[in-house]
Amino acid sequence: MSQLKAFIAEARKNPEIQRELEGCALESWGDCHTPLDVDSQKVISVASRAGFCLTHQDLIKAQCEHLDHFWRFEMENSFVARRFLSRVQFNLSADVQKIDYYY
Repeated sequence: MSQLKAFIAEARKNPEIQRELEGCALESWGDCHTPLDVDSQKVISVASRAGFCLTHQDLIKAQCEHLDHFWRFEMENSFVARRFLSRVQFNLSADVQKIDYYY
């Protein structure tokens, strides 16, 4: 388990850490990343006092990985939706001019 993931898990159950992270929107953090607009210095400082070793690079890397995963998920969904729309159109009528959903 990464230091960031372990720290987030600890922060969710530790009221003292929650108090120290007030204003950092802990409730909107993912399991392995913080929001883009979080005060990274504050997070790193609180993590350090709680015994976790985090850097600004760790936070940015986790955010980028999350955004990459989100982007891929959304793109895959859009391709599936386009194929499904094409199939629906084909099943409804063979007389309708085929729509190119990939154009």
